[in-house]
Amino acid sequence: MNYATLRRSGLFIVCCALLSACGSGGGTLEEPTPNPPPTVSQPAFAQVSLQGKIINQLMATESSVYAATDAGVYLLEDDQWQLRSQADWHVLSMVRYGERHLLISAMQKDKSLLAESKDDGLSWEILTHNYSDMSGEPAFKLALHQGKLYGVGYDVLAVSEDRGRNWSLLAGGWNGFARGMSALTVHPSKPDVWYGGQGAIENIVLRKLDTETLAEESYPDVVELLPAPSVVKSIVMHPSDPERVFVTGEGGLIQSSDYGQSWQALRTNDNYRFYFGLLLDSQNPDVMYTAGWKKDYDNPQSLILEISRDAGKTWQNYQHPDSSLFGGVYSMASRREQGKEVLYLGLFKGGVMKVVLE
Repeated sequence: MNYATLRRSGLFIVCCALLSACGSGGGTLEEPTPNPPPTVSQPAFAQVSLQGKIINQLMATESSVYAATDAGVYLLEDDQWQLRSQADWHVLSMVRYGERHLLISAMQKDKSLLAESKDDGLSWEILTHNYSDMSGEPAFKLALHQGKLYGVGYDVLAVSEDRGRNWSLLAGGWNGFARGMSALTVHPSKPDVWYGGQGAIENIVLRKLDTETLAEESYPDVVELLPAPSVVKSIVMHPSDPERVFVTGEGGLIQSSDYGQSWQALRTNDNYRFYFGLLLDSQNPDVMYTAGWKKDYDNPQSLILEISRDAGKTWQNYQHPDSSLFGGVYSMASRREQGKEVLYLGLFKGGVMKVVLE
């Protein structure tokens, strides 16, 4: 089945940005209600170009900030974005092996590809590989851990130990009947890979695979906490508590403090607002940052940064003053700059917003 057929059949999903059928929800798409004026200083918002593009992933390292977009890979240099790939690559996901060493999954017209660069994108090698048995299924998300590269497709989890050339199935099968997996995370200290997305009937999918035993566990009960239909967009591990897991998706954020045995709402709603990410402060993980996207492909929407300073018990909203901004947040990254926490928010057609926090 080729890319054009997949699009016509409604099965293909690229971060829920291309098809309105994905996780449609059918509810009223409302903005989060701004809270009373904050008692701490306002974050400083600064726009950093790339307007008009869909920012599928941001990656911030100590030395570099990268953006994977629907029009190529960009590198931030002196507050200016430099195109570092072909502009007709719709980049789905990227990982960084080391300084200047990138590997990406992308779509070019109706074909999927994997490509590697060892010079920060100045040159690329299109990989010859057996991901999806060469049937064209894209790797929607990539994750790198201890030299192993993991990828997820429609309903499959696979691993490569030679930088994406040769792949082995861990779970599922190629070209599975599902709308696609959109979240992938490797636990830093356990032999587990967590992944999730949306099944064939718009059902939320959340799974954990033990890479040593290949035993897999699913968590269908999370549907009780998020509106149905829904979709998982990211899975985040707590940096100091190995039992604590956060999941974001359509309808909000949930968490487990006992490694998936039970789940609790962290910040949920029934207006089907999408949450593509959650950031934990590098100095204090009880400080959390998130932002949503109202499912509207054609019209501006407010950028609202949501911050909790008490591990998710209460939240404060900070709204950007420009009401004409395409302010829906599709991706998030953070790093320390000059002793301050700095967030990079990738917007749907609204560019990248840099947020400096006191």
